[in-house]
Amino acid sequence: MSIQLKKGNALKTTTDLLIFSLFEGEPLNAELKKIDKQLNGSIKKLNKETSFNGQHGKVNRFNTHGLIDAKSVLIIGLGNKKEFSANKCYRAFAKTGKNIKSSDKEVTLVTDMSGSNLLSSSIEGLLQGNYKFTKYKTEKSNNSGFNLTINSNTISERTFSKESKKALNITKAVHLARDIVNEPPVYLTPAKLAKISEEVAAEGNLEIKILGKEEIRKAGMNGLYSVSRGSTQPPRFIHFTYTPKQKSNKTVAIVGKGVTFDSGGLCLKPAVSMLTMKMDMAGSAAVVGAMKAIAELKPKHTIHGIIPATENMTGGDAYKPDDVIYALNGKSVEIINTDAEGRIALSDALSYAVKLGVDEIIDLATLTGACIVGLGSYTAGVMGNNNKLISSILESSDNVGEKMWQLPLDDELRAEIKSNIADIKNVGSRWGGAITAGLFLEHFVSDTPWTHIDLAGPAYLEKSNDVYPQGGTGFAVRTLVNYLTDNK
Repeated sequence: MSIQLKKGNALKTTTDLLIFSLFEGEPLNAELKKIDKQLNGSIKKLNKETSFNGQHGKVNRFNTHGLIDAKSVLIIGLGNKKEFSANKCYRAFAKTGKNIKSSDKEVTLVTDMSGSNLLSSSIEGLLQGNYKFTKYKTEKSNNSGFNLTINSNTISERTFSKESKKALNITKAVHLARDIVNEPPVYLTPAKLAKISEEVAAEGNLEIKILGKEEIRKAGMNGLYSVSRGSTQPPRFIHFTYTPKQKSNKTVAIVGKGVTFDSGGLCLKPAVSMLTMKMDMAGSAAVVGAMKAIAELKPKHTIHGIIPATENMTGGDAYKPDDVIYALNGKSVEIINTDAEGRIALSDALSYAVKLGVDEIIDLATLTGACIVGLGSYTAGVMGNNNKLISSILESSDNVGEKMWQLPLDDELRAEIKSNIADIKNVGSRWGGAITAGLFLEHFVSDTPWTHIDLAGPAYLEKSNDVYPQGGTGFAVRTLVNYLTDNK
């Protein structure tokens, strides 16, 4: 995959696919009119037949039959020009990326969009929209990506260099997160997740510390250790550190749930509910992806990436309902349901972040089905103890078009997780389950400003849509990068 900038006549461009964009209601531009003339009016004809008028996300693709140097021409609708934004730009070009075929090895985008992150959003959309996970297909589709040329007579080399580098780094991070989530659990064990993390750290010159099973136990991380006990795969505790070369503005911990497979433990899930539980580590995948991008984009904050990685399995030594566990911060937890394991593992990771003395904590977890019931498959729930931090995360999610919605940490629901024999219990009643999970996590962040992102819905999709592929979406990587690279 490469990206380059070229000037010149689009009509004379030799490429597999030539891409143009069109705002709603606008006529064909001068270059498209020339191409249409060479194609004997086929562009106007097909646009008329399909009622194409530049509607947002609508795509028309034409075979040129050798009448021009480009093999195919594609036009993407950008919608209403007055309502256009970087987010809408990304979504339109993600739809375009899905229309790039495996035979399109050389792709040329004709554009003059350079302001307000529009160029980087265009490139991100094309590259991320074209994502496919085919690693385990025995018949390979020859989909090794494409080389992208930006054809523009107005975009400067400086702008292109900055925007394309940003887009490529974020895209690689999102693709990595998707790949990790899509890996079958037989291959993506806690040890393998730790190895991937080590590779990311080495490539990006990040510090990394990884604890094994006995080190986790000796450190007092009894939550993570207990969840892991039913599995033959030993847990890992992963700690990335990025330190800026200049004086740090603040220190942020991003904490990702890393349950590489969730059977439910002794509170065994039904078979149908176990399908897709390889995605129960999507929070950790977002952290690994974000750390990969951060290493390249070099924000002015110190950033800790923290992952408690484990399987949740049945077994002779599995933790049990009615057990009481002491978390790293000393709080006692009564186990009511072993299938509420993510919050148990996170309790130690959050406590660890507090011990680091960070200024902010952001945790990401596929934590509750209740959040999907409340918000659907495309929106993450956001909770926390600091409205300023929550607002900043929501602003970043809005900037990149990852849907998030704030849920309240309702004081009246706190009684749901009170225990008669311990400080708290790990589940309450079925009502407000996403919120009571957040209230549980709150016990482990002390007074540190903290935001919890429950991405159980959008982290993994059973069917692809205009923006995301089927399977792992890499959700929240772009939000994290947007927030963490804002150097305020």
